[in-house]
Amino acid sequence: MTVTRIIVALTLMGAPVPALAQHEGHGGAEAQAVPSGQNPYARGLYLLHNFEYPTAAAAFRDAQKADPANVMAYWGEAMTHNHPLWAEQDTAAARAVLARLGPDPAARRTKARSAREAAWLDAVEALYGTGSKIERDVAYHERMRALFEADRSDIDARTFYALATLGLASQGRDTALYMKSAALLEEALPAHPDHPGLLHYMIHSYDDPAHAPLGERAAARYALVAPDAGHAQHMISHIYLALGRWDAVERANVTAAKLVNEQRAAAGRPPTSCGHYNEWLAYSLDQQGKDSRPLVDACRAEALAAAAKGEDKSVLGAVRNPFNNWANIAVRHGVDTGNWPPADAVSAGDRALWGRFSLAYGRVLGSRNDAAAAGAALAEMKSYRGEIAAALPVESPDDHESGAWLDRAVAQGEAVVALARGEYDLGVELLQAAANAEAALPVPFGPPALAKPSAELLGDELLAKGRKADAAVAYRQALAAAPNRRRSVDGLKAAAAP
Repeated sequence: MTVTRIIVALTLMGAPVPALAQHEGHGGAEAQAVPSGQNPYARGLYLLHNFEYPTAAAAFRDAQKADPANVMAYWGEAMTHNHPLWAEQDTAAARAVLARLGPDPAARRTKARSAREAAWLDAVEALYGTGSKIERDVAYHERMRALFEADRSDIDARTFYALATLGLASQGRDTALYMKSAALLEEALPAHPDHPGLLHYMIHSYDDPAHAPLGERAAARYALVAPDAGHAQHMISHIYLALGRWDAVERANVTAAKLVNEQRAAAGRPPTSCGHYNEWLAYSLDQQGKDSRPLVDACRAEALAAAAKGEDKSVLGAVRNPFNNWANIAVRHGVDTGNWPPADAVSAGDRALWGRFSLAYGRVLGSRNDAAAAGAALAEMKSYRGEIAAALPVESPDDHESGAWLDRAVAQGEAVVALARGEYDLGVELLQAAANAEAALPVPFGPPALAKPSAELLGDELLAKGRKADAAVAYRQALAAAPNRRRSVDGLKAAAAP
């Protein structure tokens, strides 16, 4: 990635900051622009705050080469292997980074050039120490709390403490924790309006329908602070999607996808039409009634090519691999347009279980009036659910959230099968139970966790039977979780019509 302007508050006590003046009496550098190619440590910290993990790791390795005694450069590279909001952590890789600094925590601590640096090392040692990930997250959070309390003016200690607070929500969004993080960040916003981590983590704290209005300031500012970071440009769409502002979601993800493809071109790789940003882009296009089909088809072609290569050897398949991305995009597109994925969709063999589950779910929805087809697709879903349950502890042991939504999809599928069989009362009863169960789960960020929310599907079924008042209630329930969602908005208008 080309870093054109780096605006970062470096307040890691004792951290070497070549080419930047040290702030007298504080031991860090004041917030300022760092030209591309200068000060790899500052560049790494900027990228780390923006979740640009691979390029951040490379910058921190450059910092190690520039100053082998800079222990914070090793701290930074180790931190790039922890993705707290994605339930991802490569503990082995992080420990290998720390081992290059010293063979054990005691040896590494002797290399710290100040008590403040030693405290930062202690925190990362806890993050990658002993115990389960949840236990280590708690230990890391406690050390970050102490580090922050020791110097509340340290903006990076504050922001990483806020991120650690968000990271405690292992089961999904926890409103109390998210608001605690927001409060930490809000307090510092007037003094640090351009700090990328502060703005980024504030957006994460507020990216649900109830709190998104509070995140609009951060979203508008973050777009300007990190113009060269694809994740940053995508992140602002977290707020706009929660507000149902589809044109803004589209613009943000067009920009993010463009930055990603520029990065890929610089590395000699072809552009991609799949990926997280394109998934949100396709959804925003469908919500506006625009034609997302070219994007859906291009991602399918990419998925075909990737599946043919067979490079992803995992059973689940990375959540963001082309096949899984295409399955999500295609099923959402089918829900919103009626253009379902083809029956002879690209096969992933015995891999990419996430995508295969999604496609089976789409087949259930598309078979509302075919009991045999719906039942067969539901059986596939249940089979894949069992395989995923077996694979999760091995391939994604820190994912404590996906299983609940997979079960919600199966429950919705059972309702659709009942409806397809002509068991209307049972189907409606199951849909109502499914909608209530979905509402009880932590609020997901982004597009609805299920391509067809059960409350919206319930509204459709009630409306078809002329039960307009009941349908309106269901659509309002759906819109509370997914504001301005086109199918729910249209359904509510139809329910209100005389």
